[in-house]
Amino acid sequence: MYFNGLEKIFPGEADQGEKMKRLQAKRKEVLEQIKPICEAYNIEDYDYIVSETGQRETLRIYDTKIGCSCNSISAIKEELTGWIFLAVWRQRSLGAFAPQVKKAIKTYWIKE
Repeated sequence: MYFNGLEKIFPGEADQGEKMKRLQAKRKEVLEQIKPICEAYNIEDYDYIVSETGQRETLRIYDTKIGCSCNSISAIKEELTGWIFLAVWRQRSLGAFAPQVKKAIKTYWIKE
């Protein structure tokens, strides 16, 4: 079904080719948006991985993989900021709530 002849009402009906084109375009935009942040913190090994099955969208920073399926670019930047916070300022005291803070930041991190 189409709305105004352009948009599908049920996005789940789109064929896989369309979905992958959108994901590839999103990947390109995400990488453009996070590049300046990564450069500022000397993060050289990062990628935004898209796939047709399973975890469709994953932000990879060095060996850390963060699930980002259906996230906005702003939310992806927040995940990157959380990683930077734990990686760069890991020696900073978080006080009595350190375990809870770390757990909240790592909510969508993929354990392998």
